[in-house]
Amino acid sequence: MSSALAGSASSAAQQQARAEAEKLAAARSRAQAQQLAAARAKAARAAKAKAAKARADQAAKAAQAAKAERAAKAKRAADAKAAAVSAAQLAATRNREARVKEARDRAAEAAKAALLRFDPLNGGIRSTNPVVAVKIDNTSAGRPQYGLADADVVYVEQVEGGLTRLIGVFHSVLPAEVGPVRSVRSTDVDLLQSYGRPLLAFSGGAGGPLAMLASSPLMDASGGPGYWRSHAKHAPYNLHVDVKRLVGGIVGKQPARSPGFTFGTAYPAARNAPRRTDISVTMEAGHTGFRYDASAGNYRVNHSGIPSTDAAGRPLVTKNVLVQRVVDLPDGTVDTNGQPSLLSRTTGKGNFSLFRNGREITGRWFRFQVDGPTKFLDAAGKPVLFDRGRTWVMLAPQTARISAS
Repeated sequence: MSSALAGSASSAAQQQARAEAEKLAAARSRAQAQQLAAARAKAARAAKAKAAKARADQAAKAAQAAKAERAAKAKRAADAKAAAVSAAQLAATRNREARVKEARDRAAEAAKAALLRFDPLNGGIRSTNPVVAVKIDNTSAGRPQYGLADADVVYVEQVEGGLTRLIGVFHSVLPAEVGPVRSVRSTDVDLLQSYGRPLLAFSGGAGGPLAMLASSPLMDASGGPGYWRSHAKHAPYNLHVDVKRLVGGIVGKQPARSPGFTFGTAYPAARNAPRRTDISVTMEAGHTGFRYDASAGNYRVNHSGIPSTDAAGRPLVTKNVLVQRVVDLPDGTVDTNGQPSLLSRTTGKGNFSLFRNGREITGRWFRFQVDGPTKFLDAAGKPVLFDRGRTWVMLAPQTARISAS
């Protein structure tokens, strides 16, 4: 019985052990199931978060793309607007430039028409005559000169021995008698090329000036018809020339060309210029003066204060007095008294004073090509306006004494 009880107890213990083992296995199985479920839930949450992040990233990218598209659209609109503004500005600029060009063209055409209509030497009615320059004496023995009152332009130049000589430039009127005719100087050849190819009437000269003349485009009219010795005075102050006859005997004459004068009757810029009615220029022993006559509107030429006339008793008057500052240099020629001949340089640049209507306008002159005209510019760089009519030019060297009041 004891053995039976012992066996029964042992069987119960085994059953209990099995039951506990099963219970423990079930517990373990439940724990594993719970762990697996937790792991699955965690994986699901991670997948959900990842999907949410992907959606958020996609939304952010879409928003960024939309923003970029809006910016690009705005830039395209701004560029289109800027292009439209630029096109409008370009069109306005082109229209403005076209208007300016049209105005300039009209002004140029008007200037050309004026040049054709007005005479280049005096600004009056245009003459078809050629330009004839005559070398004329300016000493007391040669005054009063013949025909000088008809000259469109008169130059007073320094020569040897402290004396002065004249170049009478005739164009609108070709007088039947001009004199006393004197010899050529190197200054004449340098100066007169600004007129193009004028005729030059003179009586001989030294070798240097004659060589310069021969190599220049000027027309040597010293051997032409129309010269004669007058009984009015003794030689060398009695050689005269009939300019009209002289012109008729010369072939190859050319039309007049402007030496650089710009004419205008009205000159508003000169209204505030200093008033000057008495002008005096002394070149060593040669004095020339001018006094403004307001009632006549011109300047009366005088020598040492005595009003000048030509041989016919006509007063020597001029609308313009140009004092052009030049530099005198010895030209290599010496006269019989040992006095050096001088070249007044009218090429290059320098100062000038233009006297017109009792006023003085100052400026700078420029002439860099010997066969080109001279530019006379005021302080603003604009051409000064000469009054219409005659002009006397004083080629005043560095030694000249000049006064104006």
